[in-house]
Amino acid sequence: MLTDAHVHLDRYLPAEVPRVLDRARAAGVEWMVTVGMDPPSSEKAVGLAHTHGGVLAAVGVHPWMVPADLPPDAADAIHALSTASGVVAIGEVGLDFVENLFLGIDHRPDPSSRQAQEAAFRRQLEIAVDLGLPLNVHCRGAYPQLVAILAEARPARCRGVVHNFDGDTQALRSLLDLGFYVSFGGALTYPGAAALRRVARVVPLDAVLIETDAPYMPLHGDPAQSNEPANVSAIARALAQVRKVEDDVVIEASYHNFVTLFEPESTCHVK
Repeated sequence: MLTDAHVHLDRYLPAEVPRVLDRARAAGVEWMVTVGMDPPSSEKAVGLAHTHGGVLAAVGVHPWMVPADLPPDAADAIHALSTASGVVAIGEVGLDFVENLFLGIDHRPDPSSRQAQEAAFRRQLEIAVDLGLPLNVHCRGAYPQLVAILAEARPARCRGVVHNFDGDTQALRSLLDLGFYVSFGGALTYPGAAALRRVARVVPLDAVLIETDAPYMPLHGDPAQSNEPANVSAIARALAQVRKVEDDVVIEASYHNFVTLFEPESTCHVK
């Protein structure tokens, strides 16, 4: 009954994907969502969902891709991909106001790029609402702005999950009030994540998802320095330890939340 709410299968070499999925199935992972970061990777996500059982897709433009790499017709491309079978969310979308250099992407959000991110997020939120799809949200250093935009759209009943949640209890309460889920990943396993564990301790279990963000966010102490969906059981274990409950309590709650949010049986192309 394991689920992984956020992976990037397109970041593996094509020959690696079947082995990664075999290990995930052997570990008990029933469903996972592979997410796009731009139109090309979103198209790959849809292809993976059509090819492999248990794989669902999210399509969207990541905030890191907005300032320099977002073509004018990107929103149209995402809208077109959103109607494909196997697509269960618009993502990875959101706001990131923290400087970052990752995967060769130089992300230095000045005021103009922040405005561009907000505009791209609003446009993709409109697509989600129009098609009745949830959001798979990335947020760093921008929770007040994120909550404000989501609150504006709430009359249209937008919904979704903030992946790799790293906000404080105020951000958590605001997102829960909006009906959003929060997802926890490998950061919970790091000794320096005491603040995150304090938040994880008080999140209602009916609002929790778990993820690996594979191949990123390796578990603490993992010599491979990479991640894969088979490791999502370690995330469940870490969250269970924080909450002082059995692993199965977290696994069952996150499974229920996953199928409630993403409704995999209604859209899955490959069983």
